[in-house]
Amino acid sequence: MLLAYHFRGIDASPLVTYSWVMSQIAATMPEAKHRSTKQRAQQARSTMQSQHQHASRQVAAAVATAQVAAAGVAVAGVAVAAPVKAKKVEKKSLGDAIAAWWPVAAGIFLAGFAAEWHATAIQAGVWVERFTFPLTLLAAHRESGLDDQMAMVLPQAALYLQLPLEGLLTMLTLARGQSLKVAVLQLVSIHAVCALVLWLLSLAAN
Repeated sequence: MLLAYHFRGIDASPLVTYSWVMSQIAATMPEAKHRSTKQRAQQARSTMQSQHQHASRQVAAAVATAQVAAAGVAVAGVAVAAPVKAKKVEKKSLGDAIAAWWPVAAGIFLAGFAAEWHATAIQAGVWVERFTFPLTLLAAHRESGLDDQMAMVLPQAALYLQLPLEGLLTMLTLARGQSLKVAVLQLVSIHAVCALVLWLLSLAAN
């Protein structure tokens, strides 16, 4: 600085010169250098702490956003899964009902052909009629103690009710855990017993 004043043609005052020299000497002392280094370290530490806090806030905000998004996805998944599950349960219950009642439905459908089959059984012989349509013959038998009017109505009703009733019996057999083969053998046994009873009644009438 003294050189600058000298080159400009201005004489520096002794006080300014003394101050400048003392400041330069103080700057070169170890204590001043230590304070300067300490201040710089504190500034760097505070800067790092502020950066760390800012990064922590960003991470916390990102985690909170991720948690909210995950919760939204979970709620949406539950909302979508609930109707699907309800539909599956409804379809399953409907399928179970159809699987359980199909023998009765088949018996009602086949009852429409009962009159034709009965006529064919009569033409085939008395034993065929006894075995295939035993309820009709039992309802028309005089030994049952029915009057003439009931003896005319009841055989026709038994003709059309036999197959649905056998379907109901088959459904109950299957509901107990038995196989379809067991249900069919049960029906064959009932028809055989009824045919035997009709034969015995015919012997008693003669």
